[in-house]
Amino acid sequence: MSDKTVSAEMVRRVLAGASLCVPVLVVIISWWVWRDSLPAELASHWSGAGPADDVMAVGALLTLNLGMTGVPAVAGVAISFWPGISARARRGAYFFLGVFGGMGAATWLISAGLTMQVGDPYEVVLGAWVIVSFVAAGYGIIPFLIAPRSRLEATDVERRIEFAPSAIGAWSQTIRGNMFLWVAIGLIVLGSVIYGPAVVAGRASDQIFGIAVMTVAIVLVASFVRLRVTADWRGLRVVSAIFRIPLKRIRLDAIDAVEAAELRPTEWGGWGYRIMPGRSAVILRKGPGLIVTTRNEKQFAISLDDPETPAALLATLRDGNAGAPKMERGSKP
Repeated sequence: MSDKTVSAEMVRRVLAGASLCVPVLVVIISWWVWRDSLPAELASHWSGAGPADDVMAVGALLTLNLGMTGVPAVAGVAISFWPGISARARRGAYFFLGVFGGMGAATWLISAGLTMQVGDPYEVVLGAWVIVSFVAAGYGIIPFLIAPRSRLEATDVERRIEFAPSAIGAWSQTIRGNMFLWVAIGLIVLGSVIYGPAVVAGRASDQIFGIAVMTVAIVLVASFVRLRVTADWRGLRVVSAIFRIPLKRIRLDAIDAVEAAELRPTEWGGWGYRIMPGRSAVILRKGPGLIVTTRNEKQFAISLDDPETPAALLATLRDGNAGAPKMERGSKP
């Protein structure tokens, strides 16, 4: 790694850590500007969108929110300079610290600002300001995006497959996702409990939105119960064997490296279908799986019983050891 690369990464880490100091600075500066106008007590809790149902002294609420914003700021700066932390772990820490920092700053601004406007803290109505609290939680995205991304570590498979002159390489395997089956069953039971009475009473139209969302969720989850994984001259394809829905496709000319490896759920965001920045995976268990790295530096992993064979086949086809068949117009692959 060159000194220039190290310097650029350090600059981005410092900027990411510095961005976590913004929420605590917002709290401090706003308190300094408002200190002479703040009442003795501020609205501090709402059970809904209506008036506040609890208040706190200015000093207590200020201390609480300084903690919510100050701790992430200190931790973020420390993480920026702490050695031995992977880029992926550092970016994840920045994100969660930013969530707490953003919420802390929003809580203070909403409580102090609305109370100053109304006067009586018990008369402060939260209303649509609750949306600001949720939006503020997204502040974690800022340091996450600023921080340098982890460099992909990919090892290309060494094995290659020899083809006869007229042979066409193709491989496929059907895999089962039992965890998705149980989740789908759970969603069906939950949907029956929540919306069943309305359907029986003939009031399904009143719950049409919720029923539609639940139905879509069940179909999406059930799509992963049985998957058909195919490797051939078109690349890698993952299709739902139940609904014939294409779930993932990586063209052969987009593949940079392919390998068979031991997949650990903790390294891919957990079990199931995981989507992360620059990475995605279908993790059904701890054990063997296929990892494909594309030319635009993205990775996809999937649990397979025999990942060595599709890895070698894709590498062979990618290297041009077996040509793609020519297809006539209107013919099917």
